[in-house]
Amino acid sequence: MLAKRRAGLSASSVRTIYAVLLAALDVAVRDGVIQRDPAALVRRPAVERTDAGYLSAQQAEALLEAVRGDRLEALYRVMLATGLRRGEALALQWRDVDLDAAVVRVRWTLSRTSAGLELGEPKTEKSRRTVPLPVPAVETLRAHRKRQAAEQLAAGSLWQSSGLVFTSEIGTPLEPRNVLRRLEALADRAGLRGVHLHTLRHSAASFLLAAGTHTKVVQEHLGHSSYAITADIYSHVAPVQQREAADKLGQAIHW
Repeated sequence: MLAKRRAGLSASSVRTIYAVLLAALDVAVRDGVIQRDPAALVRRPAVERTDAGYLSAQQAEALLEAVRGDRLEALYRVMLATGLRRGEALALQWRDVDLDAAVVRVRWTLSRTSAGLELGEPKTEKSRRTVPLPVPAVETLRAHRKRQAAEQLAAGSLWQSSGLVFTSEIGTPLEPRNVLRRLEALADRAGLRGVHLHTLRHSAASFLLAAGTHTKVVQEHLGHSSYAITADIYSHVAPVQQREAADKLGQAIHW
């Protein structure tokens, strides 16, 4: 396992190899091929946890200003407002958007495969969810729908009706890599380094937690498969919440 790490494999990849090897050896023991599992005393490789990259409120405002007027502005704003994954946002269809109720339903994900861009099922059952929209996101989507209608009119017979919320100028799905490159370029102009599409998701979650939203609610909002994943990834918010809790305790009692 150490050799695999030295070869450049990530810790999570090494853990996957370890799990597969352990399962194979377990079968070998049960089938009598070997008498005992030689890996039984080997410790499971640890994964070094790194905090998710996220924006401060000031940085988020700078990014929103940087994307203002860009053709993909609505996409970036909605991702920051909802915490949708890249594939979920790019696969969002108008039939799954209810602006009156201020919600979007996540039912598909868009990804590039050997066959091209394809819509597929979300990664887990928890990923299928209804996500509430804050008022600014509703306003953004209303304006975006009007702009898309104008683009469809301008494209004429070239327009390809896909039902997608975020499309190219002729209605086709957006290429994920191009969407990422555009965001990186806009963020770079604003002096923000290392901003990726996933940064928007992490930032949305961080803002929710910092505002006092329960971790379980944030888990469901993000579509994480377990509470532990959310709590671990966003542990950087815990000190802020602990400080707020201590302050509330100090105010609750006449010392």
